[in-house]
Amino acid sequence: MNQAGATRAYTREQVWLPASEGLLDWGEDFHDLMLGDELRMKAFHAAVREAVQPGSVVLDLGTGTGILAQWALEAGAARVYGIDLNEAVLDTARRRIAAAGHADRFHPLAGLSFDLELPERVDLVISEIMGNLADNENFGAILADAGRRFLAEGGAMLPSRVESYLVPVSAPHAHAQIRDGAPHDAGGRERFAGLLRGRGAPSPFDLYYDAVLPLSGYLAAPRVARVYDFGQLSGEGDGNYRVPLVWTARRDDVLTGFKGYFTATLSPTVALDISADDIEGRTTSDSWKHCYLPVRDPVPVHRGDRVALLFSRTAPDPADGAFRQVYRWQGRVVSSTGTVTGRFDHSTG
Repeated sequence: MNQAGATRAYTREQVWLPASEGLLDWGEDFHDLMLGDELRMKAFHAAVREAVQPGSVVLDLGTGTGILAQWALEAGAARVYGIDLNEAVLDTARRRIAAAGHADRFHPLAGLSFDLELPERVDLVISEIMGNLADNENFGAILADAGRRFLAEGGAMLPSRVESYLVPVSAPHAHAQIRDGAPHDAGGRERFAGLLRGRGAPSPFDLYYDAVLPLSGYLAAPRVARVYDFGQLSGEGDGNYRVPLVWTARRDDVLTGFKGYFTATLSPTVALDISADDIEGRTTSDSWKHCYLPVRDPVPVHRGDRVALLFSRTAPDPADGAFRQVYRWQGRVVSSTGTVTGRFDHSTG
């Protein structure tokens, strides 16, 4: 399996390359990882059972191996359309759903949802295409488009609302792995250096990473970076934004970067929060982990210092594909006396 496996073979602050950046290459190994993710599976199973009404017509957008579509059919959906880019994985979905006895009610479609049409409007759009920073798989634009073109009047979206959060952290072990060119799955320093060259990244700090970052490393309280409310589809915009955020440090420590994560309202009584750090207690997400936005030069901070961040996203260029957006995190640390004690400026572009 990619990244973790059933035994959770990873530790806090262990750094991995960003899974969302390679989603077009996901095979059955990564889908197996998602199927074994207890946090993900329990939340989506409960939400699908709550949201699907007998006789509903459902779209499973990014159906993968078809588990959400299967649950919708088991909950009484009349039909489920399943869209996925990966035809090989879509074949797995067909086999899964046929084995469960629902082949006649599952209608798979291969391709990018922007390029497809459905023969009818649906009552419910189900999707699990959030990245660990929420929009690092371009889900905002994808789901907004699906809601406008595929959803029937009075229909619902699952998730209905997603919030992304950022928080300054001290994660020295994670920072050291990046500094030393040693993400866990990078294949060694030379291969990692080649990957960075291929992306045009001037340094390993111009990339975000996957890692479980402890709550004990928080230097301040998390702040909301972005809200996606799919009940207000007209407000999703074009996916480009600039968000200024300021925190006041609550203790003396060293800033090594920022943790990003999301919370999602899946259905009226089911929510999903991936911020937890208890690996042993099985409250973390194997497949999402957290987003780590590192800064090259760690900055000492003292209680009362202000950490100012300008966080921005540039939506994917269609010429580069539908998913490779550019994030930029730039800012400074200002002491209680008004002195700038550190600056940083990094971009995945």
